[in-house]
Amino acid sequence: MKDGIRASLKKQLLLASLLHLYAPGTASASDGCDISNIANMVKTVSILRQVENSLNFLALSQIDAIADIATGVHTLELYNHESGFYGPLGGLRKATDKNETLLNNFDKAIRRLATFEAVEPQYRDMQENAAQIIAAGYAVLGKLESGDTAEATRVYASTTVVALNEARADAYTAMSGLERSISLAGVRCR
Repeated sequence: MKDGIRASLKKQLLLASLLHLYAPGTASASDGCDISNIANMVKTVSILRQVENSLNFLALSQIDAIADIATGVHTLELYNHESGFYGPLGGLRKATDKNETLLNNFDKAIRRLATFEAVEPQYRDMQENAAQIIAAGYAVLGKLESGDTAEATRVYASTTVVALNEARADAYTAMSGLERSISLAGVRCR
């Protein structure tokens, strides 16, 4: 009698296991439920956020330097580094140089990830906008060094602001698609 019950339970367990494999809402590792794929998506989103933050800092550095030169009131927080006070122009130069290097490093890191293909078109556009923001940073620096704050403001408004808004839109599009996939993985990968 016990052997019959055990055999029946084994059959039911086997049947339940097979049904679970083919039930809707479940998926195999090849369907995107692989933990390394999810981790790559999270890393990609993280790098995209860091790129966006770097671009925001570049824009902030430009407008802060313009405001500092135009008003004569210098904000120490932005330029105070372990090496000392750089002033608005030195701070802008340092921020632009540093973030240009950071963006190159982020570029190398994101291209190594398996999920890069999913965000490549938006990332390519972000890189073009980053190049415009960096070039505008050096142009603003040159205008401020020559004392032309009005032209520096025009360069900032016509180049940096436009490129930053486009980069933010591209970052949002790329990140939201990946974040949606990550959040749906919990449902798909039970």
